[in-house]
Amino acid sequence: MNVRHLAPRAGALACLATAVAGAAPFLLIDGHAELLGDYYGAGPVGLTTIVLFAAVGVVAFASAERGNVDPVTMAGGLVVLGVVLVVGSALWWLAIDETVLYSFPREYRWLEWHPPVVVAASIAVAIVGGGYARAVLE
Repeated sequence: MNVRHLAPRAGALACLATAVAGAAPFLLIDGHAELLGDYYGAGPVGLTTIVLFAAVGVVAFASAERGNVDPVTMAGGLVVLGVVLVVGSALWWLAIDETVLYSFPREYRWLEWHPPVVVAASIAVAIVGGGYARAVLE
């Protein structure tokens, strides 16, 4: 298995999954703008920033093997991106006020599982970024 050629595709998919998971409440919840604002704004960077970084990660991973950038530099950047996504999403999850999370109507109870899904997707980005870096440095 050629990790160096597989990792950019897997990383782009992991970043896309992180971005889609992060944007899901905004796309699926109708109304409740104030609650959504508090939900997305929790933590030092907020979920909006995590979604933005994940979207940038899709492009970064997709361009990793195109030859426009030194592979070692790109690998380092992707590792940093993965760490930033994990730390940012974990801090966001820990900062969500429970009163905000449980103030949504019953039909949105899936939001209780939303933060761990976002963190898990960001962990996948970090793992793939690390795997790509290891493959490049071999």
